[in-house]
Amino acid sequence: MLSYLSKILTITLCLLGGTLTLYAQNEAGDATSDSSEYAQDTTGIIKEPWPLNKNGQPKGSQFLVLSGMRLGTDMRPLVQSMAEPNMSAYTLYADLMIRNDFFITGEYGRMDRTVENPDADFFRYRSNGAFYRFGVEYNVMKRSSIDNALSFGFKYANSTFDQSADFYSSGNGYWDEGATLKHLTEKNVNVDWYEITVSIKVVLIKNLTADFGFAYVIKKDFPATAITKAHIPGWYHNKDDRSRINFQYRLLYRIPFWPIYTEPRIKKKQ
Repeated sequence: MLSYLSKILTITLCLLGGTLTLYAQNEAGDATSDSSEYAQDTTGIIKEPWPLNKNGQPKGSQFLVLSGMRLGTDMRPLVQSMAEPNMSAYTLYADLMIRNDFFITGEYGRMDRTVENPDADFFRYRSNGAFYRFGVEYNVMKRSSIDNALSFGFKYANSTFDQSADFYSSGNGYWDEGATLKHLTEKNVNVDWYEITVSIKVVLIKNLTADFGFAYVIKKDFPATAITKAHIPGWYHNKDDRSRINFQYRLLYRIPFWPIYTEPRIKKKQ
């Protein structure tokens, strides 16, 4: 009788232990299911991983995250130089990509241009100098693409150049002076202006980007000059306008030193 009761007690304890074990496993499974209900979508980071901290931000930084640098040139002055035999110009471009949100841009260029027109007031005119331009652009496509961009910006530009002109003087009939060819030169003429820009950047192949855009440029007061206010390096226009629209077509190469940082999104599993 005692051995029979002992067997029943042993079987009961075993069943109770198994039940508790299954209950604990079920509870653990439910907790795992609940914890995995939300998962981090890191598809934007897998392509070019960036070490993140527990808050999903790049380690060791807050807002100013350098995520790329691009170098390139504006094709417009190069095309003009090939089309016009008396013009030589180029523009070098660089930008720093901050979190794929902002582009800090800078440009430097030179122009040497000669214009000859026997029927104009100036028989021969030459402009020779350099310019620089810098500013910031904001990328409104920062969340939808890590390659292409649509940006709006504001920039400041300054140009310093020399200009000269050969012109005919009609002479003075009272003193019996005939028409003569005279020469006039002005050094270090300085002009600055502001630009409001719109730019579309499209990746052609890996790290190579085409940048199409235009800028509404507004000149500040032009210094007094005895020759002309046209043919300004960086302005590339032969009219005396205070404002106009300039177009550019740049080819940019992204130096692949840094990954492009994009913020991970949290989404609920279906």
